[in-house]
Amino acid sequence: MNVRRRILKAIPALLVVVVGLVVAELAWNGGEVKAGLRAEPAGPAGPLLNRNDDAAASRRKVAWSWAQTGWRLVAAGEYGRATQAFARSIELAPHDASSFVGLGLSQHRLSRDDLAVVTLERALRLDANAGQAHQLLGDIYSARHEVRTALRHYETARRLDPNDVVIQDRLLATRRESRAEAGMHRLFSPHFVVKFQSPADRHVARAVADRLELTYKTVGSRLAYFPPGSFTAILYSAPQFRHATFSPSWARGLFDGRIHLSLGGMAGDPNVTDSLLTHEYTHAVVHRLSDGHAPTWLSEGLALYFEGGAKPWERDYFARHAWERVPLHLLHGSFLELAPRTARVAYAESYGAVTALIHRYGLIRVRQLLAALAATPDFPGTFEKVLQDRYGEFDATWVRAEQRF
Repeated sequence: MNVRRRILKAIPALLVVVVGLVVAELAWNGGEVKAGLRAEPAGPAGPLLNRNDDAAASRRKVAWSWAQTGWRLVAAGEYGRATQAFARSIELAPHDASSFVGLGLSQHRLSRDDLAVVTLERALRLDANAGQAHQLLGDIYSARHEVRTALRHYETARRLDPNDVVIQDRLLATRRESRAEAGMHRLFSPHFVVKFQSPADRHVARAVADRLELTYKTVGSRLAYFPPGSFTAILYSAPQFRHATFSPSWARGLFDGRIHLSLGGMAGDPNVTDSLLTHEYTHAVVHRLSDGHAPTWLSEGLALYFEGGAKPWERDYFARHAWERVPLHLLHGSFLELAPRTARVAYAESYGAVTALIHRYGLIRVRQLLAALAATPDFPGTFEKVLQDRYGEFDATWVRAEQRF
């Protein structure tokens, strides 16, 4: 009993001790829990920030990959797909100026210059030293004949890259154009703007505009293509023409995005004037259709074809000098630097090749070839895709085929 009483008496004290220990334990654990709750925002913040950084880095990597794809597509001439690739890159990295430059370049190559201007100006807001954006805007404004704006962009592009000879050439050409056309008068018709130097030449400018409008209808009906917008034709005296265009003495007209005409080449016979205007307007149509990617032999051959064909003496000359014929792929560049004799062969060869091309495939398929070149400038590949024939095989056989007609 005594032992039992002692145990019973000790129970309250033991309970006090146990309760004290429990309270102490709870207090300790509660402190840890509270500390843990207080620390939780700070504790996982490191991993959370890391996850955000990783996600941002991943987006940049994917954006870079899309941009590289875009530039590869530009190199391949697939500008439509390139615009999609650059748009994806911009969506993921909207502050990367280079992707906007790529998108603007692709839009420009697709002749969507209104979009290209907006895109390229956005690139310059992100990076004012994006030299390629300045060059492209210079090209666009030069084509629009907004010479002052073009000069501003070319001058900035040159300052950013003084060693780029392409920019230097375009800047010099634009300055020369600005000086040559200073003070010129303008005459407007539905599809042409005719510039001329002296008020005394207004009647000539009106006659040129009227004949160009007839040419627009004639060539358009044969090609089933009537270009939107307007073209610019500039009339010069013979000395002005050579100074402004650096053309050889035998040239009477030139197309470089605009139609340049020597008044001396239009004096006298109206048929000569019509031939000259048709020739140069055809160059303008070929350039518009192909976005400037047609080889020279194709453009010159079509110009001669619509003009009425090579002159008899030119065909005879080619027949006598056929042994001087060169492969067509060597006639992709300008003829202006050729010696007169070589130039005569090149023009006659171009006409013969185009005549054979039209006889074999038809004029509408040739137009389809030009339009396809605007999207894919690779001429041999586009030739084969559109005409279902190899460019090299056509070149090897067209002379024999042309002789049958």
